[in-house]
Amino acid sequence: MNDAIALLAISQLVCLAALGYLYAQLNALRRDAKSRRTRIGQPAHHDRSVPAPRRPGPAHDDGALASRLSQAGVDVPTLARRMNRSEEEVRLLLRRRGIAS
Repeated sequence: MNDAIALLAISQLVCLAALGYLYAQLNALRRDAKSRRTRIGQPAHHDRSVPAPRRPGPAHDDGALASRLSQAGVDVPTLARRMNRSEEEVRLLLRRRGIAS
């Protein structure tokens, strides 16, 4: 009986240690995601001073979009290369985030 109790206690300690490890890994992933968002110029998710992104409207003229992005200081081709995405994907992401309307 004492052996069974000892094994149960050990297994519970192992499970608690595994949960602690997973919790630490989850926090590390969240920290990395947060630092990536702030590195590309997007505000961190808890920053309330920036208005919420607007939904994309109807199809936009690429020339008008390019001028608005250049006024905002965003270089789409460079950003697309850094993100390993196409320029169209980056423009769509920017529209979704409210950087380009």
